[in-house]
Amino acid sequence: MTEGILLVDLDGTLYTGDAPIRCYATELATLTGDSTLVGAVEEYLSGRSPIAAADGWEAVRMLAGGVPGRLADAAFLRVRYGMADGTVPVTVSAPLVRLIGELRARYVPVLATNSPRDGLLALLDRLGVTGLFAEVVFSARKPDGLVPLATRLLRSIGAAAAPWRLLSIGDHWTNDIAPALRVGAIGGYVDRFGRRSGPAQLTGPVVDDLLPGIRCWAADPASFDAAHRIAGG
Repeated sequence: MTEGILLVDLDGTLYTGDAPIRCYATELATLTGDSTLVGAVEEYLSGRSPIAAADGWEAVRMLAGGVPGRLADAAFLRVRYGMADGTVPVTVSAPLVRLIGELRARYVPVLATNSPRDGLLALLDRLGVTGLFAEVVFSARKPDGLVPLATRLLRSIGAAAAPWRLLSIGDHWTNDIAPALRVGAIGGYVDRFGRRSGPAQLTGPVVDDLLPGIRCWAADPASFDAAHRIAGG
């Protein structure tokens, strides 16, 4: 029997490491001639920057100012291809992968990312997670796209009236957590800098910190929801 859905974000959640963000800054600085961008992004990654960016990708774009979309997209794709061929290193969370593998018999794991398909299939293969997920959703259009996605997934397991049977895990509160809470699902927020962008039933600076809570949820989603319900969620 399928008991629920594990909806997992890609960047900053399934994999960790700042090399992609540093590469993005370098590529964009090269394309725009901005000599200050790399240093400003490094300040953000150290946790000292005052900018209110939700993640490193957003930080680069904010710090780069009014960069034309075509240049930002070109730099981003260069990073993605570098991640795919291994020249831009990232590390998958082995404990998270093990937990997903353990829960697969009862919970459907779905990977959802706003990134397009370009280069990502090769990246997933290199990370050794190609067969881990029952579905991979590219160009997910989060945050707005997460609501219909969560609704579809819940309906697929006959749980439309029990949204707490879906747990959304991600490092971008607006994209990954807020929409999940809006439909009554459970949120697992990777809050790297402890900025508390919003509420979540589970939170920690790295995804591995969420794993005990995920196990608790998986043992009894209904009881977990009753014990951790968020007002207005």
